[in-house]
Amino acid sequence: MQPVSRFILMASCFIFLINCNVVLGAGYSQSFSGFQLNVSAIPSTAVIKVGDQATINLTVTGEPASGEVCFSEQGFPSSGFTLIFLPQCANMQQGKANAQLTVEATPAAAPQNFTAQIVATIGNQTASAPLTITVVPAIPAWIPWVGILVFFLVIGAALFIKPRKSKRKGKMNDK
Repeated sequence: MQPVSRFILMASCFIFLINCNVVLGAGYSQSFSGFQLNVSAIPSTAVIKVGDQATINLTVTGEPASGEVCFSEQGFPSSGFTLIFLPQCANMQQGKANAQLTVEATPAAAPQNFTAQIVATIGNQTASAPLTITVVPAIPAWIPWVGILVFFLVIGAALFIKPRKSKRKGKMNDK
């Protein structure tokens, strides 16, 4: 790898690590003129098999917050996932609101790993929390290889094992 390419790669990783907080239950807060809004996603990482789903608990806190907080996402792939926020918007009660996010990896989801942002908005203020999703295949990788191995064993047996010729004694009568 060229020194310039190595430097760019290391700088990109460093910037990513500074701006990303992927600790379990991590949250990110933003303060606006005496009003601080926090959102957390628990767990902050999820491993989902293709065809399965995961539930993420979302908590928004803020003092002195009141009103309706709405949830959205940024960074999910455009296809392969179904996201459901329950509720989509929740009323802040005593400076706190809760919701659940159900993430389903549909059969169109490719095995991958990515970090998205869960965004909470109240009025013109927002806060976000990172959510790392790992999608794994629905069947273990060794199963297709076993099928291929069995296929070649059957073909090999058909090529190298000769059928026995039957030895019949006596004549057959045709009538």
